[in-house]
Amino acid sequence: KAGVIYNGEALTTGAALIGGYDRALPVQIAMMDIFEVGTGGGSIARVEEGALRVGPQSAGAAPGPACYGLGGAEPTVTDANLVLGRLAADRFLGGEMRLEVEAAQRALTERVAKPLGMNVTAAADGILRVAATAMSYAVKGVTTERGLDAGDFALVAYGGAGPLHAVQVAREIGIRTVIVPTAPGVFSAFGMLFSDLRYDFVRTWFTRLEDAPFAAIERVYRDLERQGRAAIAGTSVKPQKITLKRAADMRYVGQEHAVTVDLPLKVFERQDRRAIKRLFDAMHELRYGTSAPDEGAEIVSLRSTVTGLMRKPPQERVARGGRAPDKAAFTGRRPVYLDGKFRSTPTYARAALTAGNRIGGPALIEEHAATTVLLRGDRLEVDAGGHLIIKVAGGR
Repeated sequence: KAGVIYNGEALTTGAALIGGYDRALPVQIAMMDIFEVGTGGGSIARVEEGALRVGPQSAGAAPGPACYGLGGAEPTVTDANLVLGRLAADRFLGGEMRLEVEAAQRALTERVAKPLGMNVTAAADGILRVAATAMSYAVKGVTTERGLDAGDFALVAYGGAGPLHAVQVAREIGIRTVIVPTAPGVFSAFGMLFSDLRYDFVRTWFTRLEDAPFAAIERVYRDLERQGRAAIAGTSVKPQKITLKRAADMRYVGQEHAVTVDLPLKVFERQDRRAIKRLFDAMHELRYGTSAPDEGAEIVSLRSTVTGLMRKPPQERVARGGRAPDKAAFTGRRPVYLDGKFRSTPTYARAALTAGNRIGGPALIEEHAATTVLLRGDRLEVDAGGHLIIKVAGGR
């Protein structure tokens, strides 16, 4: 899945189609504006009508990929990564779980390689290429399909499988920078633990912008904010740690779909309809790549976001080192299939890297719950917080 952080805030939406257009369930609630595809480490690869397919069926964690040795017989993206050397059989989960290379090769051979008339290496490489293309659709779904240029953003790679595929996905869509945060395998869990308490309220309110009754709208917002404060009152959040944000769903007159526009408090204090229209035009341009400044606009609903700010852990800093990683960070070499051939590829322990260290691709950076792949020409630098900042070769 993918979403966009724009000007420091995650883009949200008030409506979405869950399940894809062919079997979509329309949902109208406030949520992160994300796009999801059925491709990940557990996605099953198969041959259908002579074509290679990857996902959306998944082996999950049990029985999991064939290489887990838990009874799974279907080849997955994880099996392909193992066969190509991107994953080390004896270092998975920090060495707590040994992967079975033979089981992965057997599943890939029987279910993919033989039906397509190719060797197991070509089959595994094909699986990863199809997976990367599918993953790129998620990024395109929240950027180019929203009128944004994906190349203007950095790609944050998280999850156990994200760093394995990030630089290839970035190449697919022209992204120049990939960021692998510390502990990417538990990135989502970390975010859940320290996210602020947020309550979103919405009330239907139809009016032409030119006729908008500001006094009545102000009363609606105050009522929604009162409900939000009451919801947070039963938590540990202190009143001074509560923030309020107002927005409105707006559209051009005669248009069906609306966009959510943030409305600063000063706009209402001045009753500035022109300022509201400019904000709407700018958001419409951001979302769809076009706007109509000369067309009339209308409000269809009012939104209030009441947020209780939670205490955050202090930002970690890692020790400062030189450009070259310490000898302790280098863990050896192994054959890895990259750029069309097996190459003797250096591997590094992420835990031993320090701020300022630089590594050029091809290389693998291994940690407890993730492996980061660098392709030829990629350049990695460790920042002060221990995050991996990768400049992707061939980026625009």
